[in-house]
Amino acid sequence: MNLMQNIGTPARGRASVVHAQWRTAAIAIATIALGFVVTAAAMAQSTFDRADLLSVADAAVRENLISADRHVLIVRHARKADEDCNALDCPLGENGLAMVARLDALLGQPDFDAVYSSGACRTFETASAAGTAVQHAAVARAPQMCGGGIAERSRDDAISDARDGDARWTIVAEHSNTSCGWVEAIAGADALTDTLCESGQLTSADYGDIFWLYRLDGEWRVTELQEAFEVTD
Repeated sequence: MNLMQNIGTPARGRASVVHAQWRTAAIAIATIALGFVVTAAAMAQSTFDRADLLSVADAAVRENLISADRHVLIVRHARKADEDCNALDCPLGENGLAMVARLDALLGQPDFDAVYSSGACRTFETASAAGTAVQHAAVARAPQMCGGGIAERSRDDAISDARDGDARWTIVAEHSNTSCGWVEAIAGADALTDTLCESGQLTSADYGDIFWLYRLDGEWRVTELQEAFEVTD
């Protein structure tokens, strides 16, 4: 009996060693594979064509943003010099200009493929963060454009261009009472749920937010970057 036990003991020992070696190898392989996954994700984020913008998005949606084929950003104009001024030629104030500079830094280079704004100077100046905007009439009764001239197209024309065009990157600068209409027209009414647009329009206090609409597998979705380019005293 003792002889058999003595004979079997080395075999069991070798089996334990082999098992431990296999387990160590499996752990090493899994660790390497995980490293590849993490590295691939990091590389995808670092090579995304708007990396600074991506960095302020919710981490939970970044993979979807990277995979999307089209992007439309909707922003309300930056802060005016005089909050009581509502004319088309009301200029941006000091904080507003600082907001445009912050937005410019977030958007990065090159300029966006398509840049739209209403004819109001405050939206046109805000949109300048991404390039020179093509203006549309702020309202039918006010077709004048910032800098002079008459807008040849309506807001509905601009929405159709942004939704149905092929530009990879589009940005639109609008107003508190019109920004949410863009989100709904492109992504649908359900996209407004749980966002600042849930009531149908922004409040007078909502500044610096970006509604990032992105098309994934043919479906438009939205993520919200609250106060992404806000600047206050």
